[in-house]
Amino acid sequence: MLKLYKYMSQEVALKFIKNPVLRVTPNWALNDPFESKLAVSTSKHLNSLDANTERSKRLEDFMGLHGIVSLSETADNLLMWSHYADEHKGAVVELLIDERAPFKTFNITGCPASSDATFSKVNYRKRRNYPIGDTADPLESIKKHYYLTKSDEWIYEKEHRFIFPVTEISSAKLSPDEMNMYPSFKPESDDLTHIYSLSAEDKVNLWGSSQQKGSMFFAEIHPKSIGRILIGCNADLALYKESMIEAEESNPYRTFACSVLNKFQGVEISRLHDERFELFFESLEDKVYAD
Repeated sequence: MLKLYKYMSQEVALKFIKNPVLRVTPNWALNDPFESKLAVSTSKHLNSLDANTERSKRLEDFMGLHGIVSLSETADNLLMWSHYADEHKGAVVELLIDERAPFKTFNITGCPASSDATFSKVNYRKRRNYPIGDTADPLESIKKHYYLTKSDEWIYEKEHRFIFPVTEISSAKLSPDEMNMYPSFKPESDDLTHIYSLSAEDKVNLWGSSQQKGSMFFAEIHPKSIGRILIGCNADLALYKESMIEAEESNPYRTFACSVLNKFQGVEISRLHDERFELFFESLEDKVYAD
């Protein structure tokens, strides 16, 4: 079982405790402007295969129908705690991933083989171009390269990522305009709307308009895939404890607070090392309810 980590702001972490979902992020909303953009040399090579000058654009468009869920190998990176975990006020959630069936991490039935659904470690390089060679299926190799390759300046993140087809997304935070398009849908927890019943075409349309309309998309995490939660050293611990206690009442399948044992489970607090620029983690020993 592979253990990977998701850094979250305090706002997102408090919501995750009650409703464990992760954002499936379009490439245009990621913090790296090079995501899924072909190098000029790669585009020229693709377009020369059969004199089809639209091939590279069509490939980028197809890749754009897939979102990304990013995780890290490390839970104690100081830069990532500052950048992604709200200056140490947020949290890091541990996910337990079966490498033989990684998409079982989510509450989905399975992804079709034709969807480009992928889980893999990110590669870091100085150059963007795909190394052209004699491959049996250059198109598949090029797609995988651009899904999973980033500048070596990002190497400290030690990223693994899910490439998630839009057709398998289960929940969305829809814009007011889009809520009006689907009046039968009602927001549930955290203003999220279940979109299981939408057709693939409707999901693609929602995804395509999200950059202008502001909708966001999410995948539900299977309760058995959730490991520990590591709370930042600058966090408001009382808020986290309150959220965990409330979550036990609504979701008994995977909780961090156990009223029966009167203890918190799988909850650790980040501490500063006395001598080195390092973090370490201690179990939260507080009781759920005071005597």
